[in-house]
Amino acid sequence: MSQIEAVFFDCDGTLVDSEVICSRAYVTMFQEFGITLDLEETFKRFKGVKLYEIIDIINAERGVSFAKADLEPVYRAEVARLFDSELEVITGASELLDAMAVPMCVVSNGPVSKMNHSLGKLQMLHHFPEKLFSGYDIQRWKPDPALMFHAAKAMNVNAENCILVDDSSAGAQSGIDAGMEVFYFCADPHNKPIDHPKVTTFTDLAQLPELWKARGWNITR
Repeated sequence: MSQIEAVFFDCDGTLVDSEVICSRAYVTMFQEFGITLDLEETFKRFKGVKLYEIIDIINAERGVSFAKADLEPVYRAEVARLFDSELEVITGASELLDAMAVPMCVVSNGPVSKMNHSLGKLQMLHHFPEKLFSGYDIQRWKPDPALMFHAAKAMNVNAENCILVDDSSAGAQSGIDAGMEVFYFCADPHNKPIDHPKVTTFTDLAQLPELWKARGWNITR
C-alpha cells in the first residue's frame, strides 16, 4: 500500500475509556431484571460485543426471554449517567487526533447518539463532522465487515487503502475481512491475541505515529 486514504477509529476503549463503564451498565441492566452478573467476567466476555447479542446470550444461558425493548432503555440511561460522571479520554487520544493529517472517521457497534455523547463530552467530536458510523445505521455490526464498507463508501475511499484502529477482537476481525490494515490496541491484558499479517498489535496510542512512519505512511503531522 503506497499511501493511506483514511484512518477509521473505534470509539469505546479506543478513544474513550468506556469499556468498564459499559460493563457496569450491563450488570446494572440485568440486575434490574433479577439477573446477577459478575463485573469482571462481564468485561472479559462482552468487550466489543453488541448489546443485542449480549441480551440474546444471557437469555439463552439463564433460560429467560427478556425483550430487548425493555432492557435497552435501562442500559442506555445507566451508560449516559456514568458517562456524565466518570468518562475519561484514553491516554494519548486527543494528541493523536490533533496530529492527524489524513481523513478519519469513527466506526462503532454503538449508536451514533452514544458516540455524540462521549466524544462531545470529551471535546473530540469536532474531529469527526458527520463522520460517525454505527452498526445501527445498517443493522450489521462488527465482526461483520459491512460497517467498514459502509463507512468507506460514505468517506469516498477504498477500505483496502485504509487503517482501522480498534481495541476489540470483533473490531479487528471486521477490519481484516474488509482488507484493511488493522492496528489492534491491546492495553487491556484480557485482549485475545490475533496473529494475522494484516494486524499490528500495540499497547499505547502514542506508538502509532512511529509505527505508521516505519511503514512509509505520512499520516500524522
